Order: sequence, then structure tokens, then C-alpha cells
Amino acid sequence: MSVRILERTGAIRMRTPFGEFSLEAFIVAEGASIDTHLAVVHGQLGDTVPVRINSACLTSEVFGDDRCDCAWQLEETLRRIVAEGSGVVLYHQNQEGRGIGLFRKIQSYRLMSEGLTTNEAFAALGEPTDARTYAAAASILDLLGVRRVRLISNNPTKARALREAGLEIVEVAEVVGAHNPAWRSYLLSKAQDFGHTITLPARTTPVVS
Repeated sequence: MSVRILERTGAIRMRTPFGEFSLEAFIVAEGASIDTHLAVVHGQLGDTVPVRINSACLTSEVFGDDRCDCAWQLEETLRRIVAEGSGVVLYHQNQEGRGIGLFRKIQSYRLMSEGLTTNEAFAALGEPTDARTYAAAASILDLLGVRRVRLISNNPTKARALREAGLEIVEVAEVVGAHNPAWRSYLLSKAQDFGHTITLPARTTPVVS
């Protein structure tokens, strides 16, 4: 599918609790679809750039819903980028629910509350396991002059998509919220049902004296 960047805003300064970033919006056409994407950039981009492709999760990132680790992943990425001195987060606001949209995502949550896994809930709604594409992300990185990437992600599909677009993936760094026991089943589901590379510590059995 052809990808064209139709317009860009130019960057504005954005001060966050994690540090200072520049924020730029892009209007991107993918085939007949036209959408807005964001690039959040910290520091001067060098030879190898830390990058995260981040799909929006309104329930977690805005309202703090603890059913998933999405907000934590975004915040942890911003912390890492600031600590390393530079990096890019590509934020896709309309890729809620792995691309099925916010309405369908909320429907899937209702089904999951009845005992279905995410994969089963998507199938029950007649939706694909993952409808996202990453050609727009690759095009924006190219426009920013990024050629070599240290990808901050657990999703091998993102790394494969960037490689296929001609970018060199120097490293893939996990970003796993293993510290929160409430996310364990969710993270295991992402690993088992969606093929994400997720390392979790073994469960420990309390010693009863």
C-alpha cells in the first residue's frame, strides 16, 4: 500500500513530567485512508535512535485504567529516551484496540469481563487479531532522517515492518511491566496469543511456616 505524507505542522515544544520534547503532527495517506500521526522527539537524533511506535490506549493513558500496561509502557519509554539523551515516540491516535477502534475495543472489554481472552473477544466481534500497519511510522522516521533504530517494543511485527521498509534494527529492547502482578495474565496473553516477546519472572510460592 502506498504511503504519502501530505502535510506536517512543524515542531512545537512540549514540557512533560519526564523532560522536554518537541511535538509534530503529520497528515498521512495510506491508500485511500487519511490519518493524523504524531512524532514526539527528544534531543538531537544521532546515528542510532531509540524509537517506540505507540498505539493510543485512551482507557489507560487518559483515565488510568489498570487492566493493561499501555500507559506505563509509554511513560517508561519517555523516561528511557530522556535518560539516553535522544529518541522518538511515534504516536498513532487511531490505532486503539490494535486497530479495531475505540468502540469495538470497549465491546471487547465487555466480552473479556465475561471470561474471554482478548483474542477470543476480537474473534467473537468478527475483528482481526491485529489490524495495525506501520508503513506510516516508517515513512515519518525516514522524513526525520532516522535510518538505524533501537526499537523499544515487545512486538516482533513492528520490528519486521520497519526492516521491510528499509530501516536497520540494531536492537529490540523489551518494555515489560513485570513489576505489577495485576498485569501478569494480560502479559501472558500477549505473549501466547499475539507472539509478543515478553519475559516475566517465575511466580514464587509463599513459604508457610
